[in-house]
Amino acid sequence: MNILMYSNSFGGHTPTFIMQDVDHLSKNNNLLYICNTILDSGATRYDNIKVIQAYPMTLLQRAMWKFDIHLSYKNKHFRKELTQAIHEFKPDLIHCQFGIESLRLIDNLEDNTIPVVIQFRGFDASKMLTKKSYVKRLKEILNKDNYYSIFVANSLRKNLKKHDINVQNSMILHSGIDLNKFKKEKDKEKDTFVFLQVSSLAEKKGHEYTLKAFAKFLSTQTSKNFKLILTGDGARKILLQNLVNTLGINDYVDFVGFVSPTEAKELMQDADIFLHHSITPANGDEEGIPNALMEAMAMELPVLSTYHAGITELVTDGINGYLVQEKDVNTYALRMVDIISWKKMKENRDVIANEFEIGLHIQKLEAYYIQMTK
Repeated sequence: MNILMYSNSFGGHTPTFIMQDVDHLSKNNNLLYICNTILDSGATRYDNIKVIQAYPMTLLQRAMWKFDIHLSYKNKHFRKELTQAIHEFKPDLIHCQFGIESLRLIDNLEDNTIPVVIQFRGFDASKMLTKKSYVKRLKEILNKDNYYSIFVANSLRKNLKKHDINVQNSMILHSGIDLNKFKKEKDKEKDTFVFLQVSSLAEKKGHEYTLKAFAKFLSTQTSKNFKLILTGDGARKILLQNLVNTLGINDYVDFVGFVSPTEAKELMQDADIFLHHSITPANGDEEGIPNALMEAMAMELPVLSTYHAGITELVTDGINGYLVQEKDVNTYALRMVDIISWKKMKENRDVIANEFEIGLHIQKLEAYYIQMTK
């Protein structure tokens, strides 16, 4: 099968879930990846990539989008290069990796008979739905017979349904986890009990509430042999470090910056509990199901998270760890107290093996491709 994939960018450290799909799908299929830019080309393993320059919107297009009147990425130069690439590759289907980014390709697609699938992963099925012109475009596109949609969590599909966007030709496809890359080694003896959150420092990751809850938790403990490790970098790091200072917990919190997948696995190996206090910020940007939660469960870690978006499709309160309501600092702190008695959980790895393993993920995706091209 000839599969054409598209996103604005390719490579770098953020979209590891895309690279994973590309690696597995390209074993049995002919896959061409079209993007507008390559991030960190030296670290990109896949080489069947075509870069087409992303021409900026015209002044009129920008104004129409700014005032939420209409959304269009039509561009004759992009259209010409895309048409040539499609003519040469002859794809059986096109897979667009993100909702909003898909419009750049769709608006310049000459052949309207090719099956196209749009994948929704979070902000494109939450925050972006506040834009009326974006919602209108999705309604137009997904009403066509040859357009399909994939959601990484059922909560995101429900968001589109609330806006009367057609999701009849859709499937839920949770991200896949490579269990060979996330396998717990023998525990080492250590003196410090480690809480860990692996994520960016984006607002929706809820670090403020984690830090406030951790401070409350520490105040209840006679022993102070605890550590909270946070990954990620960026502009919000200073804000969070200032909060740590204000809370007086500097000695118990480590900011370790950006980590690679290998480094994330090593941190999980040494952790005792995995935290992820996802919230819905004022701009409406929701998670799907954070991949880091799946990876932590593959590493047999108990998890402490929130009733947020698709997380309940992965974590059952009291079974895999605990869930609390978003921004509920007091209950989050109490659950930190409760969960320190939990041990490593093979049951959590079993959940990933049975429902979220990469092999099953690819089988479901290929089966959907076949359904689209019949």
